[in-house]
Amino acid sequence: MRFLFPLLFLTSLGAALAAPATVTVRAGDTLYKIATRAGTTVARLKATNGLNSDIIRVGQVLRLSGPPTPPAAAGTYTVKAGDTLNGIARQYGVSVTALKAGNSLRSTALTIGQRLKLPPRTPTAAPRPTTEVRVVYRYVRVGLRDTPQVLAQRYRLNLEQLRRLNGLGSYKHIVPGKKLLVPSHMPVPIPPAPQRDPVTFKRLSPLNIPVQIANVDLRWRNVLVTPVLPGRALAFNRGARVSELARQSGARVLVNGSYFHPQSYAPAGDIVTQGRLLTWGRIPLALAITPDNRATIRPSAAALLGRPLDSTWTGMETVVATGPRILNGGQVVTRYSTAFRDPALFGRAARSAVGLVSNRDLVLVSTHAKLTITEMGKLMTRLGVRDALLLDGGSSAGIAWNGRAVLDSVRRVSYGIGVFTGYQGRRYAR
Repeated sequence: MRFLFPLLFLTSLGAALAAPATVTVRAGDTLYKIATRAGTTVARLKATNGLNSDIIRVGQVLRLSGPPTPPAAAGTYTVKAGDTLNGIARQYGVSVTALKAGNSLRSTALTIGQRLKLPPRTPTAAPRPTTEVRVVYRYVRVGLRDTPQVLAQRYRLNLEQLRRLNGLGSYKHIVPGKKLLVPSHMPVPIPPAPQRDPVTFKRLSPLNIPVQIANVDLRWRNVLVTPVLPGRALAFNRGARVSELARQSGARVLVNGSYFHPQSYAPAGDIVTQGRLLTWGRIPLALAITPDNRATIRPSAAALLGRPLDSTWTGMETVVATGPRILNGGQVVTRYSTAFRDPALFGRAARSAVGLVSNRDLVLVSTHAKLTITEMGKLMTRLGVRDALLLDGGSSAGIAWNGRAVLDSVRRVSYGIGVFTGYQGRRYAR
């Protein structure tokens, strides 16, 4: 499958009739676009606004001309009663250090009537942006009054792009009620700097239990966590072992997924992949991940309501409903949802689990050691995990690294959870 890198779109207010002194960033702008319209260069624009990178945010006000720092403080200042060096420095936009150095002062003591030379004002760094606008694809339902022309204009496409994006033979297939894939410009938090490799794999023995552990750093933009199916459609799913799923998908790490029907292989809970709700069920909690890789454990609205809605898992790219919850805020959970009634679940068995150290640190664990649910919770705590959900276990438990099973599942499973690095494709949201 061929993919395209996610694009970053940041925008600005168009030029006014008279050359404006500032411009406000709006969705779609880049520094290059703003500089071109203003008749300046990116380098000058960055210097004028004290920018250290090309990242700008929606709503940010940029100066189009003028010096990169406030004008120099002119002349001298005569000390009055009540003045302090710190107060004078703050009033004239200079540092105390520069004020002392410019006047050969050895202390901050001042005398009334003393004349101080005012140094040039200290440059004020532009505030570091905290959000960015990214192009995320989502599915929208065609309304009664929507025409192909209206939809194309609304989502900044031409008709041919809209048709090709959705694999349509002609525009006649764009009818009310149909779902179409469209690009959306979404403001998202700028991810913090990565703290380690995208994925690390270890064999450890916490509490003298041999386990296989994959740590995923979701701060990397090109990491993708997603369900991996044996085939293209759930309707023809006949299951596959963890080793087969890993080999076919090319996932860097793959662990078995959650529960499923033993004959039809239909998953028992919600699954969202590429922003599409593939299945829903009665499992009350799920691992949910946004297209900018923020992970959380959340309740399933479909499980609570007994049916899914169009708003189910809004904003999420990946969802895997599983459980029961074995860790909550670093504490081992010992009372479980009544949705889990199978007696085999509560005996000793091989185990797999998914956990979060933070919303950017994902942990996948599998062991063929026979453990109770409580013992698995204690093991996850020892690994530094704060919140965790049990995955399917017993003969389904398995994990693969670099396309080869380290612990293979004994039986075929409905799906796996794969981690891909270097992902260059579109990002999606419900």
